[in-house]
Amino acid sequence: MKNRQTFISMKYAPLFALVLLTALLHTSCEEQVAAVANQPDPFFDLEAYIEAQISSLNQKQPKVRKTILVEGQRETQQFDSLDYRTELKTFLNSDINRKAWVDKYKADSTFEGSQLKQVTYTATGADLKTRLLRVKYDQGEVSDIYIENRTNSIVADVRQDLHFQPGQGYRLVTTQETVLSEEQEIEVEVKWQ
Repeated sequence: MKNRQTFISMKYAPLFALVLLTALLHTSCEEQVAAVANQPDPFFDLEAYIEAQISSLNQKQPKVRKTILVEGQRETQQFDSLDYRTELKTFLNSDINRKAWVDKYKADSTFEGSQLKQVTYTATGADLKTRLLRVKYDQGEVSDIYIENRTNSIVADVRQDLHFQPGQGYRLVTTQETVLSEEQEIEVEVKWQ
């Protein structure tokens, strides 16, 4: 009988070892995933910040003065409400907060005493659309966001300068130069009243 128990133990030992190894690996992977999930974001979370602004602005719907300047022609309109998701989409699309890009941007922080005053993220290569993201703080709150986007191709070169000031408004300047046309500039400025 003892030989039979040893035979069964030996027969199933590799299976038991495989089950044990799988369980250990699964536990280890879960711990690594949890550790990665609990790490802070590598950069300022522009997307989450703008989403919060969109939610707040869509709720409040402040009166708006919107000015559009195209090739020297200026048009100003007053609005009682806007769709801020559409209005701020360019800001959302400029978020650099991706773990895969942690080595693609250089961060530079400025402090006044122990207070963070400014963080500037600069792209280390020309292959990224968002080349610069600068966030200014006043007493721990975001007071100003400036973004430089650049897209270059054989057909067109596009530059975007974005400026967001919480509680005040935002400004977008887009300059485009194509192979078949001269440089064109469009400026959109929105002020909340």
